[in-house]
Amino acid sequence: MPSFAGRHKICHVLMGAEATAADTDFMLVDLSDTTNFPHNDTNEIHLLQLGLTTEKASDGAYDIWVGVVTEADGTNGSVEWIHVWHLEASGNPTDSTDRFVQVVPFSGHGFEDGWNLAVNAATAGSETLYYVGTYASTAADTRWQTDVGLASIAGAAAGATGKPGAGDLVCYVEEVSGEGTIDWAISVTYFTT
Repeated sequence: MPSFAGRHKICHVLMGAEATAADTDFMLVDLSDTTNFPHNDTNEIHLLQLGLTTEKASDGAYDIWVGVVTEADGTNGSVEWIHVWHLEASGNPTDSTDRFVQVVPFSGHGFEDGWNLAVNAATAGSETLYYVGTYASTAADTRWQTDVGLASIAGAAAGATGKPGAGDLVCYVEEVSGEGTIDWAISVTYFTT
């Protein structure tokens, strides 16, 4: 992995939840919040690495999506999804298919600065990511509006922190089928400019 020493302050957060049973949204990195998140700059996130660990002990399938909020206001918000893990449990708690670990690097191999997650907000209503293309997005959804607090490293969803805004890195844990629960944790290594 290339050395970033002296160029950027590398930041790391770990977000997760035990026994997630239904579709739930989470804030991974709140770009504008320099008090509760370990970064100083608020223009854009550069993603260096994602890691996921999960444990599931009953039948069910989950998708865990990671994305960037491209626009948000008091009515709704939009997200472009940049990574997804599809997880299906076997129903046997001692079977290794019920546990999942993966680390995904977004730096090196010519991407020394990771993925630049800058939002192109030039045209209201059609905001996108400048440097990352995706087939999956969620548009005009009330789950991502600016007055909805999401669970984050700063605290519970009902708090004043973790409210979506353009440029934030978010997570959506989707229960695709089944009635079980999933324990999960996502680690994010990044820097901001």
